[in-house]
Amino acid sequence: MSALKKIFHHIRLPIRQGPNVGRWWSLSTGSRYMRGDFVKGKASCLEQLLRPGETVWDVGAHRGFTVLVESRVVGPAGRVFAFEPNPDSRDLLKLHLKWNGVTNAQVFPFAMGAHDGEMSFGWARDPNTTTLPALEKRASTLACHLGGDGFTVPVRHVDGLIASGIAPSPTLLKIDVEGAELDVLEGASALLAREPQLALVLATHTPALHEACCIRLRRDGFEIIEAANVATAKRDGWAAVGDADVLAYRPVRGVSTEVRAAFAAIDLHG
Repeated sequence: MSALKKIFHHIRLPIRQGPNVGRWWSLSTGSRYMRGDFVKGKASCLEQLLRPGETVWDVGAHRGFTVLVESRVVGPAGRVFAFEPNPDSRDLLKLHLKWNGVTNAQVFPFAMGAHDGEMSFGWARDPNTTTLPALEKRASTLACHLGGDGFTVPVRHVDGLIASGIAPSPTLLKIDVEGAELDVLEGASALLAREPQLALVLATHTPALHEACCIRLRRDGFEIIEAANVATAKRDGWAAVGDADVLAYRPVRGVSTEVRAAFAAIDLHG
């Protein structure tokens, strides 16, 4: 972290609009967060989709923007379990929870996958130099992924954490893991098979992963709503949108027409 960024790291300002309006946020993260523009559509849909008292797992919690939404909506009777393996992002996540007085969220340092273990985690190497990107290009942690270079992180799987009692079964699973999304679903096979109220908000990062994840979820009886950014990604390539988003749920959950329409309207940058 640069000296200038360290200075801004602990300077907090209120978010100006959106589902997190008025919440305190670190100045070091950039203007999109402060404006409330970061994954604005997804955050708004989470606000509408969630209910008081629910248990949420936020897998790939990053700096905590969606965790703040989730913790507020589920309220004191609900719980949020946030998983973020990148130490820089996790430090900001914890800071944002502390600044905003969040007491119903717990943070874990795990990457999530199909099995327990350890893996490298970080950035892709520059194919032209076989070295890591320059520091200024690594300022954003959004592109960190399992198999990249930078850290060695503990990997856990959803069903194992539930079976061990480390965290209770979620009724909403938000997944944004930069290419490991199918592995996370495979590691949650028992949960997907048994929890009738489960809903998933899933970001996919390649056309093959998108197709495989949708097939996997439909096999377990989930309805699928594709955001508008899926059509954009299929037309222009996944790099044009960053994430292509999917809402999955069983009919018994009763997702409203308004929520389905709002999710379907999410386009570029979430």
